[in-house]
Order: sequence, then C-alpha cells, then structure tokens
Amino acid sequence: MMSKGDQYLAALTLLVTLGACSDNADTNGDGSVSRAERAEEMRRDGYLAMQPGRWRMAFAFTDIDVPRLGEQEKASIKAQLAKGASGLSCLSAADAAKPGPDFFGGEGAEDCSYKQFDIAGNRVKMALSCGMGDLGKAKMDLDGTVGDADFQFDTGLEVQVPMAGKIKLKGTMTGKHEGECRGDE
Repeated sequence: MMSKGDQYLAALTLLVTLGACSDNADTNGDGSVSRAERAEEMRRDGYLAMQPGRWRMAFAFTDIDVPRLGEQEKASIKAQLAKGASGLSCLSAADAAKPGPDFFGGEGAEDCSYKQFDIAGNRVKMALSCGMGDLGKAKMDLDGTVGDADFQFDTGLEVQVPMAGKIKLKGTMTGKHEGECRGDE
C-alpha cells in the first residue's frame, strides 16, 4: 500500500508528464498551426532562432514500406525520394526566427502546413503536410534538435503516390548553415 506522500508524488508526476505531453501549439483547435501560433510556441518555450542564409538539407531513408515491390525497387525509391527532398534553401532574416513549413518540407514541397509544432528549448517535434506536385501528397513527422547553425531530425514520411498508393519511409533529415544566400538555392 502506498503512503499518502507516495500517492501525492505519483499523482504529481502523472500531472507533470501529461502536461508536458499535451503541449500543443494549435491553440485554436483548427487542426493547423498558424504562424502566430508557432511564434507564441517559440516565445513561450524559448526557441533559439536559426541563422539566416544558405542552408543545405539532406534526407537519408533507412526503412521503406511499399506493398508489392522488391528490394531493388524499394532501394531505388528511397534514393529518388532522398535526392528530391534534399537540397539548398535560403532562409531570410524574418523567417529565421519563425521558419515556414516549406523550409522543412524539402525541395519540391509546396503548400505545406504544420499540423503539430512543439518546442522545448532546442528540442522540436513537428508534423507537416505538403503537396509534392505530380507525386501527390506527403505527411512528414520530424522529431529532433535545432540549433542556430544546424538541425537533425528523425523522420517519418508518408507519401501518397497516384500509381503506387501509400509509401511509408523512416530516416533522418539534417541541415547545416552554409553562410550567405547566393541566389541559386
């Protein structure tokens, strides 16, 4: 039997844990995290702004789930998606404090929106939904750390491709600041 003190400590631990897990930047409950909601989340949790300028991003996929495809086809899809999602981006001074979802969506991503955006210091958890042109739609979960000159995320990506259906991938996304924008990003 637990003493009253132990019961109190267990209840307090549970409340703190639940409070930490329920931190959600979508304060109006519309299912999307707006720029204003992200700014408030960053202000509240003390986010360290990223450096403006040229950023190189790279994806590496370690696991793929595609029904009805052999290992060679899966390896080819992983390589093509990693190449297409990796690239350069120019982050403006205004966006460095509040990066838009297209910045993390990778090259070719369009019409991206945040579904989740939680920050605790330099620890970030995001969920994005992006259009991928002719490839269809993509949902991406990012969980990792962001510094002023680099970031690294564990990534879960789900791409809805018209011809192949749903493709699920796991891997990493890294980013590194490379100085001033050159105009070719």
